[in-house]
Amino acid sequence: MQIIFLMGGQNFEKNGEDYPLYLTEINEKLIIEKQIDYCKGLNPRKFLFCIKDEDIKNFQVDSVIKQLVPDSEIIVINGQTKGAVCTALLGVEHIDNDEELILLAVDDFIEVSSENILQFFRSNNTDAGVVSFNSVHPRYSFAKLDDDNAVIEVSEKKPISKNALVSFYYYKKGSDFVESAKNVIRKDNLINGSFYLSQTLNEMILKQKKVSLYKITNEKFHPLKTEMQLAQYLTELMDVKESK
Repeated sequence: MQIIFLMGGQNFEKNGEDYPLYLTEINEKLIIEKQIDYCKGLNPRKFLFCIKDEDIKNFQVDSVIKQLVPDSEIIVINGQTKGAVCTALLGVEHIDNDEELILLAVDDFIEVSSENILQFFRSNNTDAGVVSFNSVHPRYSFAKLDDDNAVIEVSEKKPISKNALVSFYYYKKGSDFVESAKNVIRKDNLINGSFYLSQTLNEMILKQKKVSLYKITNEKFHPLKTEMQLAQYLTELMDVKESK
């Protein structure tokens, strides 16, 4: 098992410094620290972190990561890429083609056991798997299912179902992701100027690969991509604490 964290999200101003959102502390732990803890139960052989060069330069994020996962691999993002597909491919030389691979956005929180999700994909002999919740907001990607609940089509920024996708992508083999990602770029099918991970699933579907979907309830998903979303999540935590 190998896990790649994508850490190219926006920064926000705090005490005069433009910190990445994933360095926000929640209950004495950084967001990135919580995400690492979330994945440790999967016993990954390798952690890879794709980090913006400016965050390394300004906030020594590579040193932060090395304190949390000493044997991790750091992939530096120099400037802007054309989306998550390109960002993840920066680490292609570190991806084992024969091992399972999970790609995670550092700013998507899931309150469902990662072990349960992985076991679901494994027990269904899944070639690629995604996690979904209910939404029709066009900010998300979406999966359409057949009568057997297999994913038959994925779209980006265009609702084709109520199955909106979390940034949690599973591939049975690293080579499945690498090959699909390269095909997405080769076809030059940009969406709003970017290549999205969801597009790799359509490439796998075209090759008759099995793509599965793990459904979670909306209260178990917390996107933390903006200051507003972060503030909402912190408010929810306070409400839970006060209700106890």
